Amino acid sequence: MTTRLFLVAVAVATLLIGAYLALAAATVRLSNDIWQLQNEMAEIQRQNSKLETEIAQLSSIPVLQQRSTALGYEPAASVEFVVPGAP
Repeated sequence: MTTRLFLVAVAVATLLIGAYLALAAATVRLSNDIWQLQNEMAEIQRQNSKLETEIAQLSSIPVLQQRSTALGYEPAASVEFVVPGAP
């Protein structure tokens, strides 16, 4: 009886240790995945910031004026406004 009880206790302890090790391994794996995703997110944020800077530079007034002149546009000599309902 004592031997049987000892074997059951050893079996239960082995199962608990195995479950703990499986949980620890899953935690390490998930921690690594989170670390990789955080690195990817930081890289994407850097790329996004770089693109926002590029957009700001390309949409500045001097650059737009230069591009429009290169495309053959000229500044308006005079501007006329149309008011709806006015004679």
